Order: sequence, then C-alpha cells, then structure tokens
Amino acid sequence: MLIKIINGLKRIPKTQTAQIAVHMSSSSLRLVELTKATMSYRGSTDYTGENWQQPLRTMLAEVAANSRLHIVLSPDFYQLVQLDKPAVSDSEMLQALPWQVKDLVSITPEDIVADYIDLPGNAAQPAKINVVVARLGWLKQLVTEVEQAGQTIVSIQPEEWLAAQLVEPAAHATMLVIHQPEQEVLIQIVRDGMLYFSRRTRGFTGLHLSSAAELRDGLLDRLQLELQRSMDYFESQLKQPPVRDIQLLMTQSALIGELLHNSGFTRVDALAPRTTAANFSVEQLLNCWPAVAVLNQCAMEPGK
Repeated sequence: MLIKIINGLKRIPKTQTAQIAVHMSSSSLRLVELTKATMSYRGSTDYTGENWQQPLRTMLAEVAANSRLHIVLSPDFYQLVQLDKPAVSDSEMLQALPWQVKDLVSITPEDIVADYIDLPGNAAQPAKINVVVARLGWLKQLVTEVEQAGQTIVSIQPEEWLAAQLVEPAAHATMLVIHQPEQEVLIQIVRDGMLYFSRRTRGFTGLHLSSAAELRDGLLDRLQLELQRSMDYFESQLKQPPVRDIQLLMTQSALIGELLHNSGFTRVDALAPRTTAANFSVEQLLNCWPAVAVLNQCAMEPGK
C-alpha cells in the first residue's frame, strides 16, 4: 500500500532477518515479531488523542535496528471506497485515483494518497476495485518518526486487506467474522487466499459485553441478518458458490458460535491461529490480529 510514500524510503538491507509488524489503532500500538517462521507477541502500549509519536518511538527502540517493519492501520486512519475500475493504464492508476474518489471521501484531493486492490468477480460484471485513501501529510509524519527511530518501512496496509491471511488458502469460500471490543463487526468472505467481500456492520460495538440473554433477545437476530445478507450478495451478485464455513474471532466465540449453529448456520467455529502464531492466546490474537495477518503474508512469500 501507499507506493508513493514507500518508494521514497531507503533500500532495505539484505542482511535483515527479523520482520516486525505494528498495528496502530486510535488509542494503542501493538507489536508482533516474526523470526524464522515463528511469531512472538512483543507487547502493546496505549496513548491518548494524537500523541502516538513518543509511544511509537519507545516501542521501536525495543527491537533490532533496521528490522523489516510493516505498519497496519486501523480504520481510524484511512477510508475505503469500492468502485468500478477506471479505464486507465496501470501506470496512471495511482495518479487518477484521488480524483476518482474525491467526492466519496472527506480528504481533499491534494492531501490524498491512495492505493487499490482488484476485487475478484465474474466476466458478466464490470471489474471493481477496493480503494484505500489516507492523508498524505499524516503519512509523511509517520514515515519521519519511523526513520528517526532507525527502522525501515516495508509496507503500510489497512487491516481490511489482511484478514484473509488469518486462514489457510482454500478453494471453498470462508466467512470471517471479527469483533474487537468497542469496534464494529468486520465481515469478510475469502476464497483461494483472496478477499471477495468486506464490510463493517453498525450497532455491534458492545457485542463483547452482551450476555447470552441479550444475544437471544434480538442482538443475535440482527447479527444473523447481517451475515445472511453478506452471503446472499456473495452468491447472487458476485455469482460465487455458497459460503462453506464461518470462522469467528471475538471475545465470545464459543457462545456466539453455539447460538449461530442452533439457528441453522451449520459450520461455525472459533478461528484458530495458523502455525506461525500457534503460541498466541485467543486474547492476543484478537487484540493484534492485523499484525499477525501481515506477518503471515510475509511468511508465505518466496524466500522467507
């Protein structure tokens, strides 16, 4: 992501071995390290308001200098837009995107930095892309802080693009349902390691605090409706085969999984970490899954 920024950074030394990922949310930073195909949770730190600079410097000071650093941003730092793919060449796409999305986001075109991924579909429909937009001025500040801490940024990515890396690639479609405390539920459908569908619901920020009685008293029905709508869109609009299973990553995975199963969703399980993060507790995985996901992606790259 954010090629305009990353291309301006110094060349990555070939001697680097450790890869680290920092997940930035609106109030916390979480650090995960990948060394020789094994991940370790290196901790977290909280901050208030826009005072993330010193906590980030302190966190980066605790890892080896010039590590390969991946930064994953929470939705607080970017906006996502889905649109028909513009009829321009690949070389012109990044220059065209700010003007394509200027009426759909709250950032002025001059301060937009954008990147995109192609969304799988079918030949009967126009090709679509998922565009991520962030503030150029803020990103420059982030890059400066990282460089002053002696680290090298390899990638900056939005968390929505990474959830597919939490599960092993498979030919069948899997629905991922992720809820972090005080956040909206993220619903994604992935197939063959690619993201086909993604949306965030509204009205579920307190799902982690809900009792079984509250879930049965209407809350679960609303969640089921969102899941079913997502499946219907995937099948009818994207012309894809039915979702085969649902994997949950949330505080009450067991309870909600049981209730969904009793309501007719036959294959519902708690998401299990891939081998690289097998030593993570459920709480750790829930809190820092975007950092785990980007390092899963790194572990799958040739030569890693």
